Amino acid sequence: MGGKLRIAMIGAGSRAASVHFPSFCDLPDVEIAAVCDIDPARLAAVSDEYRVASDMRFGDGPLSYRDMLERVRPDGVACIGQPHVMYEAWIWCLERGFDLYIEKPMGLTLHQARALRELARRNKAVTTVAHQRRATPVAVALRDRCLERGPITHACVRFYKCEPAEVFGPRDHMMDDTVHAIDTLRWMCDGSVVKIDSHTKRVGTPDINFISATLHFDNGSTGYLINSWSSGKRVFSVEMHSPGAFAEIEHEIGGKVYLDGDLKGIDLCAKQAAGSDRFEVYTGVDAAISDFFQSIDTGKPSRSCFADAVHTMEVAETILAQAMLDGRG
Repeated sequence: MGGKLRIAMIGAGSRAASVHFPSFCDLPDVEIAAVCDIDPARLAAVSDEYRVASDMRFGDGPLSYRDMLERVRPDGVACIGQPHVMYEAWIWCLERGFDLYIEKPMGLTLHQARALRELARRNKAVTTVAHQRRATPVAVALRDRCLERGPITHACVRFYKCEPAEVFGPRDHMMDDTVHAIDTLRWMCDGSVVKIDSHTKRVGTPDINFISATLHFDNGSTGYLINSWSSGKRVFSVEMHSPGAFAEIEHEIGGKVYLDGDLKGIDLCAKQAAGSDRFEVYTGVDAAISDFFQSIDTGKPSRSCFADAVHTMEVAETILAQAMLDGRG
């Protein structure tokens, strides 16, 4: 790699400022060359913190990101924000061949996801969707322990929240949260989904807030998904099973692997697995961003490139379509 890779940031909201900016700065061969945000206070705060030059701060209008990218011509673009706000910018970047890192979900519809994938293919753009739970160090480490015994025979993701209020924004629960669970399940089982059995319901709200499904993979693995927003506690936990091995993990806390009937298990703390107590590191954001830049450097697809992430959207849309067909949509 000759010299530093220059990244341009579109969006300086709370998620970008709390995890993405510090993760980009962790990489010694990357520099934040320019920042764009429509909120002057946010723009000034992050630009000051990360020492972005005053003439590399853009925020005078809704299309200022175009001015920024045409002037700066960065090696990569991170466009962090709500998909209904950022979709136009994503398309504009891909049409011009910019390598692109985005937050999940990959659009609000399967049409949008497939359009993004096609534009990335046509313009040979390196892409990544921030499905960081497949890069969480503790989950990666314990999955590797299971794989030492053989392929994952079955896996489970539980994602619960205590948020029983109605949702009236552009994103429904499927695109807000369940795509994370689906993507994690796809990564654990490591195959192509060939069949989906699902069940959804509404618990005290007019919108679907309970989503469960069984995913059948072409490699014989089976994945079980259950998401609920009417539970009493926030939980994101997974199970992985292979012959003679069983791992259970809460991504932000840690996990255990049990081997050959042992009841005690082997503990692994999330921070210990990551070698850091920084949230963006032990939750996998750092690793996902590092993977994006490795892809820019090598030309090889990232682990969560658009061509892969679109399959998560296909599963999500299939579950919603099944809900419509059985009268629950």
